[in-house]
Amino acid sequence: MQKIPYASVVGSLMYTQVCTHPNIAFVVGVLGRYLSNPRIQHWKATKCVMRMKRTKGFTLTYQKSKNLEIIGYSDSDFAGCQD
Repeated sequence: MQKIPYASVVGSLMYTQVCTHPNIAFVVGVLGRYLSNPRIQHWKATKCVMRMKRTKGFTLTYQKSKNLEIIGYSDSDFAGCQD
């Protein structure tokens, strides 16, 4: 904990979330809020995220393709919210 800066670890997790594991985006966003004053529970949560074994096989992969097709979904009416 003293040898590795907290910001460096969170930055590595941000890179991981963007490139291979979008499923950790929420927790990395929460951990990023404490860059200036991390406590022991933030370090424990960071180590927990880094040890994720259940999602080890789920990664994004990019392959070269001639037929590029991008499919996206959106909840355009915000679930019928009037506000």
